[in-house]
Amino acid sequence: MIKTDILIIGGGPAGMVASATSRQYYPDKRVTVVKKSEKSLVPCGIPYIFGNMLESPQDDMIPCGDMAQKMGVNLIEDEIVELNFSEKTATGSLGESYSYDKLILATGSVPREPKIENFDAEGVFFVPKDPDYIIKMEAKVSKMKTVAVIGTGFIGVEIAGELAEKGKNVHLVGSRLLKHAFDHELSEYMEDKMLHENVTFHKDRRTKKIVVDDDGNACGVELDAGEIIECDGVILATGYRPNTALAKRSGLSMRQFDTIYVDEYMRTTEPDVFAIGDCAEKRHFLTKRTVPIMLASTATAEARVAAANLYKINIVKSFSGTIDVFSTVIGDTCFASAGITEEDAAKQQINTTSSVVIVDGKHPAKLPNNHKQAVKLVAMANSGIVIGAQLIGGLDTGEMINILGVIIEKRMTIYDLLNLQVATHPLLTSGPTSYPIIQAAQNISVQHISC
Repeated sequence: MIKTDILIIGGGPAGMVASATSRQYYPDKRVTVVKKSEKSLVPCGIPYIFGNMLESPQDDMIPCGDMAQKMGVNLIEDEIVELNFSEKTATGSLGESYSYDKLILATGSVPREPKIENFDAEGVFFVPKDPDYIIKMEAKVSKMKTVAVIGTGFIGVEIAGELAEKGKNVHLVGSRLLKHAFDHELSEYMEDKMLHENVTFHKDRRTKKIVVDDDGNACGVELDAGEIIECDGVILATGYRPNTALAKRSGLSMRQFDTIYVDEYMRTTEPDVFAIGDCAEKRHFLTKRTVPIMLASTATAEARVAAANLYKINIVKSFSGTIDVFSTVIGDTCFASAGITEEDAAKQQINTTSSVVIVDGKHPAKLPNNHKQAVKLVAMANSGIVIGAQLIGGLDTGEMINILGVIIEKRMTIYDLLNLQVATHPLLTSGPTSYPIIQAAQNISVQHISC
């Protein structure tokens, strides 16, 4: 039996941050991470394996063994198949047993199986965070000329764009682009910027079945109206589900979307057992409802909270729910959002007001590489508290959304933003006279004052 003080099951972003943080707070404690493979993929980097940015899947891999050695963490390649909370032990698939004082579950997520006929046919691929699977998948997809990508979330759109850049003909099937992160008025602009000339977008269409040939290989997809799209293979970017089978077998309390119940400090219903990342329950920052959000930024924040409070509550949790902060880039255009969209707020019967501002990303606009910036702010109609933001612009947008994430998390109002002091420079930002965050806040304040 291997004895350890802190046992972490899973070595994705949440697991590795939890191990590093545990070593910092408790240098005298033994920390052990158990994961299936020594290597890990950078989850957000997976789409770029299929384009021109990365030469091979290996370029997206993290040598976790080297990281663990530097941190003083014991990394073991195994899969935990049984937990005994009363005895504080875990059993691996290789027959090894582990005893622990504190246990952190960071088992992540796996692709969700869609309700599409023949989704398991040869030539149909999911997008798991599994290095071996992705290596084989990339080798097969690289030989295809026409690929159907099902799903219009961040992963689907990014993979479609990368395949198109590689010269492949791509059919992208699903609802409007990034519908859970952006409102309607930005959608058409997004389609112009995000869709490559090699991509045919089948908007607001549902995939009914995968068409297979006589040998059982995928050769097309059938849409809900009966239209058949011919292709050489299919990529299912249809979302993920929590990897919680072990937790359920072990008797942990579960919540909606098959997530593990956790309190504010990531503690489960079992003493000394914590859960973090995609497998753990997420609550919306505004409504406190359980939401199916899976983000590395949220997972790593949870990892730091759990590790800091393993033995006693040392640090009060500073965030009380996920703010759904996203960003992606297609070509030279960045798309980012945080908080709630106006459309989703209406569904939750939240009274909101909003403003959209479009300005030049540099000043004056004639400077090289100027890029239009579109900023939408969503605020509570009565209090003016900012609860949502959507941005489209140049690469600097990727950092601007982080500013807005803090604004949303700290419940700042549009009136706070009117006094926001920002560093501006002609080559780096829009002008101080029209900085889009401040301008959007001012537009909303005028609506309030005029009422």
